Amino acid sequence: MRLYLGSYLSWYVPQRLSRLEIPLAGPISLMELLAQLKLPPAEISIAAVNGILVPLQDTQVSDGDLVEFHPPVGGG
Repeated sequence: MRLYLGSYLSWYVPQRLSRLEIPLAGPISLMELLAQLKLPPAEISIAAVNGILVPLQDTQVSDGDLVEFHPPVGGG
């Protein structure tokens, strides 16, 4: 599985990389993936799998998928 962490989310992974390759033995839920990576779900505003917006709950991914997480965006 390919993972893209938008903006500052890469700060949560030890390598501080925004693009990671994560081998998966089988399907995994996005919530399980967040727990494994120690990424707080509250920091994820947008999740996409293979370019399609998905909810964090009830979404599973498999090896070969492209997963993108993006944090909330502020402005002003």
